[in-house]
Amino acid sequence: MVVVIRWQYYGHFILNAQQVMGLLRLQVMKTRRCFAQLISFNVLFLLSVFSFAGYPPIDSSARDCDGLAQLPIGSIPGTCLGLLADNIQYKQKGVNFKKPRKALELPQTHQILVTDMGGWTAGRGILWLLEFESNRYRQLISASKVAEKLVLPHDIKLGIDGNIYLGEAHQITRFRIKDRRIIDREAVIAGLPYPDGKYLHPLTSFVFLKNNDLLINVGSKTDDCGLLKKANSSNSASINDTECAEIKDVGLRRYGFNAKNNRWDTEFDQYATGLRNSVALLVHSSGTILQGENSADLKDANEPYEEINLIEQGGYYGWPYCMNRDFSWNGKAHAFNESLCNKKNYKAPYSLMPPHVAPLDMIYYTGTKLAMLTDQLLMSWHGYRVVGNRLVSYEVNSKGLPILTASESVSFQRDPIAPQVEFTQHFFAPKGGSKLDAQHREVISHWNSVKGLRPEGAPVGLLQLADGSVLIVDDKNKALLRLSNGTSFEGNKLADSTLPYEAAKIIGFNFSGPRKTLMIDQCSACHNELKSDPGVLLNSNAGWLRLLNEKTLLQTKLTNEAGFMPPTGKLLPEQVQLILQGVE
Repeated sequence: MVVVIRWQYYGHFILNAQQVMGLLRLQVMKTRRCFAQLISFNVLFLLSVFSFAGYPPIDSSARDCDGLAQLPIGSIPGTCLGLLADNIQYKQKGVNFKKPRKALELPQTHQILVTDMGGWTAGRGILWLLEFESNRYRQLISASKVAEKLVLPHDIKLGIDGNIYLGEAHQITRFRIKDRRIIDREAVIAGLPYPDGKYLHPLTSFVFLKNNDLLINVGSKTDDCGLLKKANSSNSASINDTECAEIKDVGLRRYGFNAKNNRWDTEFDQYATGLRNSVALLVHSSGTILQGENSADLKDANEPYEEINLIEQGGYYGWPYCMNRDFSWNGKAHAFNESLCNKKNYKAPYSLMPPHVAPLDMIYYTGTKLAMLTDQLLMSWHGYRVVGNRLVSYEVNSKGLPILTASESVSFQRDPIAPQVEFTQHFFAPKGGSKLDAQHREVISHWNSVKGLRPEGAPVGLLQLADGSVLIVDDKNKALLRLSNGTSFEGNKLADSTLPYEAAKIIGFNFSGPRKTLMIDQCSACHNELKSDPGVLLNSNAGWLRLLNEKTLLQTKLTNEAGFMPPTGKLLPEQVQLILQGVE
């Protein structure tokens, strides 16, 4: 008998010997020939020492997804998700993403630009140029850096003048690409608010309005302007404190366009206020402006709901006082500055979305390649709580507005938390109530972390490519993915239900006593694994203890001046010290 073993290497996850043998027994395939049996073992061999974050390498025999290796991620019938570029499979091509965010296809070329924040520290951002063998994007030729030392680059768009526009935390520049180099670079918007010190939402997102005015996001410095802390305070005098100092600046700025010199005014008007973080921003061909609101990060997994807002000039959209449609603080409706929620210019959400999904990008899909999505709104849900990590679609009317239905019939799915394996359905029940909301459809749904199969997805930027497929930027897994035509992945229960569940080992961290209590209290609302399977996070392979720029990811997140964790506010120095002393 001839035995052939084919090894596939998967980062992130570890199987013990018993589990590996279980896989061997389950996947033996025998060919009945006269003199020999060929036993093909398709072994999922998971690295425990040389592990890495990212999508697992795909065996050459993997099912094809429109010319790319298909990933084991669930999507709607008739579609599949292929791996376009990442740091593992395409390392030899020059790919070395740090924190990629959004992408832009250059017209009439086989090139794609990718913004890369490089982390949450200013001056580490990169702009990548990826070249492919054709505009079908099936074969990556090379990846090169065309700009470095950028300040948290995020958004990138093509202007009507043919220039490329790039949003950094402090400015928007424009330029062209020639012979793989940037030429004619100049700042068109300067002085965006990116001060030294704590800044929770410093990223720049922007859209061109129908008259080519620029509408630019200015995110909040804080999670909720300290209101939750006041709500829990025993000092009743703090309940109706003075107006939040940020409220007049947080929202959307408009810079007027001057067609005569192809420039924008240096002065701006505050187009809309009360928007905490408008990185998901979109303009429909009819002129409709939509914003996807990332609401406050309360510890409650069920509140608040995220929002789809219809943006109108002069509108106040509630942050930080009004959440959902009528959120109650401390059991009292509008306990803080009640008059602000009753102002004539207050605009309630057009529709609510499930809590904590973290919408980071939106596009209207106008192609025909994915006919089931034509003329629909696509949205990336980046949230790492159990309703995030999805790509969803909404049916829209002629003005680009999602179709509304009775709120009590609107539902969403929650990911299973190990050792559970089943997704569960839940219906809208926001505090304050809601009558009409939009029902989404999960385009990519099974994107949760499954040991031995896939990491958790983290979609950010969306881009409709010239051929009608959709490019998705995944920042956490440092990868570019492509949604295209193909046979959808129907789900492999082998890794999450057939194999016995075994919690991951905590490696290199003392998770006990006051330290454990503090971390569960401050972090588990977003990272539920700390309660059920802390070893998934507390390890030096692909977890919080891996080194980034000579610091552990845990230290970076706790001490960063921008994008810090927990988002509700930095911990006290002695709390940070207690946690970091647990690193062994």
